[in-house]
Amino acid sequence: RAFIRTVVSLPQETFVSSGASVKCSLLFLQKFTEEEKRKFDETYAAAKAEVEAKYAAEITAERERLENAIEKAKQEKDAEKRRALQKELKEYLKAMEVKQAVEARQLLKERFDYPIFMYEAEKVGISATGDEDLNELYPNPNQPADCEKTCLEWYREFLSDPIAFAAAGETD
Repeated sequence: RAFIRTVVSLPQETFVSSGASVKCSLLFLQKFTEEEKRKFDETYAAAKAEVEAKYAAEITAERERLENAIEKAKQEKDAEKRRALQKELKEYLKAMEVKQAVEARQLLKERFDYPIFMYEAEKVGISATGDEDLNELYPNPNQPADCEKTCLEWYREFLSDPIAFAAAGETD
């Protein structure tokens, strides 16, 4: 498990010279410390338990209803109905498992929230023809003239106080 720390979106023309027409982003991750992993695992376990408790009675009732109907079909020797009910039960349980996983994941996202630095780069040191070009990613002699700070400098500012950085970005 790891934090997504930074997403740097590169311009589409970055890889045109190599024959690729893709929109690429760089994703920077940082592995959890033991303490962060413990907190993540606890938060996920709590979210999962909360969602499971939310649906427990509903699942139990539907399972009992279908199991009773399956038993009745067995007693009536109606194999086709029994198979259809068994399939319905299996599909219901699978659907509820997926629904619970999605809800637990959403709760986890809300409760294990953290800032992510995002940057949309326009000049990354290579032109569409493959020639050297201006580069706004890090301090270098080839920075664009209108480049107040490079991506790396903005990221370091973000790291010093992510909350203040985000608040300042909302007013720009």
